[in-house]
Amino acid sequence: PSGASVLAPDPSFVMYKQVSLSLGLNYLGVPLNSETFDLDLKAMLDAIALHNPSLVFLAYPNNPTGNLFEKEAVIEIIKACKGLVIVDEAYAPFANASFMGELGKFDNLLVMRTLSKLGLAGLRLGYLAGHPLIIQELNKIRLPYNINILTQATAEFALQHSDLFNAQTAILCSERSRVLSALEAMSRFCVYPSAANFILFRTHPDQANTLFEHLKKQGVLIKNMSPQGGLMKDCLRVTIGKPEENDAFLQAL
Repeated sequence: PSGASVLAPDPSFVMYKQVSLSLGLNYLGVPLNSETFDLDLKAMLDAIALHNPSLVFLAYPNNPTGNLFEKEAVIEIIKACKGLVIVDEAYAPFANASFMGELGKFDNLLVMRTLSKLGLAGLRLGYLAGHPLIIQELNKIRLPYNINILTQATAEFALQHSDLFNAQTAILCSERSRVLSALEAMSRFCVYPSAANFILFRTHPDQANTLFEHLKKQGVLIKNMSPQGGLMKDCLRVTIGKPEENDAFLQAL
């Protein structure tokens, strides 16, 4: 309904806010812990009690910080919320953690997934799991023809060959560890743990923009988070790619 509230941690996936505001909803961002990017559980619970949000979004692992929130904290939020809690597991292939197994315990829990991080980003195919009665209601507002038959056939074929994607994910996870260790060894950055396919790191004050431009001039494009301000000030984010791409990033750095 118009005027309903949507709540999420801040920073998190930018589309939660953008879509909420475009629909005329009241969007509420609750700041994460400034040191570790963990959930501020008390602040989240206070905001839920005060605003009674219709939707709570929790990216798991979080985007853009890459960390997994504490499972017990997420469960506390699910229990406290009268509305729906959507756990966005877009980066699940890299995380070895999921709330899919909790769906039968909480009627207000929904888990959102995508095939994008399996290496099928061009398909633009995502899916939602939850209580059958909720899914039944969502089906009433789903646009017709929202998934074309070629996408369906491609996804079915790809998922029948999951070993290929599992092997690719394993390589990316190994490369993530290697790049993270290399960044930490430079002793110039604050490097944050990641359960996704990217690594967030913080530069010395007011150096992120300069470093971003320096890398770009060498043909290496990463994500400059610093213009967002707040907890993202002085932060850069690198996506884990092929070993040779990761080598090029580290060499340029």
